[in-house]
Amino acid sequence: MPKAEAKRKATRTRPLAVIDIGSTAIRMAIAQVDDNNDLHILDSLKQNVAIGNDTFTCGSISDTTMEECVAVLKTFQQVLYEYGVPEHPDQLRVVATSAVREANNRDAFLDRITVATDLAVEVVHAEEAGRFMYLSILPYVGKKPLTKSNSVLCVDLGGGSTDVLYIEKGQVNFFHNHNFGAMRLVQEDDELDWQTQRFRDVLEEQVQRLVQQITGPLNGKGRRDILLGGGMISASVRALGLSWPASGLLTIPIADIRAVIPVVLQSSSDQLVQIYQLSYPEAETLAPALLSYLRLAETLKRNELYATNQGMRDGVLADLIGRCTRNRGFRQQIINSACAIGEHFLFDRPHAEHVMDVAIKIFKVIASEHSLTQRHQLILQVAALLHEIGLFVSNHNHHLHSQYLIINSDLFGLGGDDKKLAACVARYHRKNPPQPDDDIFCELSRDQRIDVAKLAAILRVADCFDRTHSQLLREISVQRDDRQLVIAVAKARELSLERLAIQRKGAFFQALYGISIDLKAVKE
Repeated sequence: MPKAEAKRKATRTRPLAVIDIGSTAIRMAIAQVDDNNDLHILDSLKQNVAIGNDTFTCGSISDTTMEECVAVLKTFQQVLYEYGVPEHPDQLRVVATSAVREANNRDAFLDRITVATDLAVEVVHAEEAGRFMYLSILPYVGKKPLTKSNSVLCVDLGGGSTDVLYIEKGQVNFFHNHNFGAMRLVQEDDELDWQTQRFRDVLEEQVQRLVQQITGPLNGKGRRDILLGGGMISASVRALGLSWPASGLLTIPIADIRAVIPVVLQSSSDQLVQIYQLSYPEAETLAPALLSYLRLAETLKRNELYATNQGMRDGVLADLIGRCTRNRGFRQQIINSACAIGEHFLFDRPHAEHVMDVAIKIFKVIASEHSLTQRHQLILQVAALLHEIGLFVSNHNHHLHSQYLIINSDLFGLGGDDKKLAACVARYHRKNPPQPDDDIFCELSRDQRIDVAKLAAILRVADCFDRTHSQLLREISVQRDDRQLVIAVAKARELSLERLAIQRKGAFFQALYGISIDLKAVKE
């Protein structure tokens, strides 16, 4: 076979595209993926539509803004057609972030888009944004110059929110979503004159508040590099007179930011548009963005920042081709995040991990009965790890507190629905099994309620094997024998406490699966 022909065969491609409906603009990236699962960007488009101006000031998206979005999306559809990108979920995703997510008329906006364009818009929850952020910056983690630090604080400052991902020794330590963004900071003070000292004072207060929220979980320990990304970074790079290197990883001296901020604060939006060749939304958010970067660097005592031109679109594209999201390493990152939440609420980690291990053994042995996937196994693992974090609030009804804390925690990598499932599974590890009228549980779909019941039944049994929180029963094996689940414990003391617990908590499992539980002590 001629080399040229072989090369063509090795580079067969399929087109992919992502449309990102953000707070300040609608962006689209069109890419092709080759046989090696490598992405190659073919085209990138951006059209300014300040949805955040509506949401963050009035609470809803105006009809005028809706029609602007429709017009932009119709134009993007024509480009998709020219590139041969089919409007299929496997090859095109349309996502929306905080400006749409928080709008009072979100559903009306989504319906309008669907009717006018036939595009299905996914509203991205904070946890999903964290996953996309991780996938977008993954190519740079562990690469020079970031290798001089074992810890990287990744900050994605957007128009409506800020996502923070802390990576330590290659592992996700925590993820947080903060309801502060560059546009929101400006809009909250829209009645103040841009160029007055009062405006600058209020802006400084807001930025300091954001920086405190970002750096608070770090506890001021150790050296940390700062990696910036997101919608606000491109305008900042242009204002600083810098350009992106071929690697896509830019070093930004803090001195450069400090030098340009006085000019930015003393200039009107019209002047910023002319000086730095910015759009008006970019001009309006330049000051809070640069000031946030500066104060963050000063707080963490850094003389330089790193920035990547990767953003939400790149993360969604990586997710679209399944890059890293389905492998064991990524699932471990989610487990790490759950453990970080557990540590925050002072959980008994040895107990939680022991219960999780037993639960997974049961899950795998009865796989033919529950017909659940690896995704459900991950939900079960998270629920097992966090099932008792409610003790941080109160011992009384701590299962209810656990549910609340899980739902309201920033759990990296687990989407909104999956996090809700994990919270419900944790809730039902004790007391009554799921009831149709229970809050949150009743909001789930029928299939989701069934999944919760299946997983909660397993967790209730697993929790029986560490009632004393001392992990005395370490060697536990689980086997299936016809309609019986045989749980054998080696090197065990007498098992009366566990038998009593299974009699009480295992009843739901036996009723749901139609499988009895036989507990055996294995002699030496």
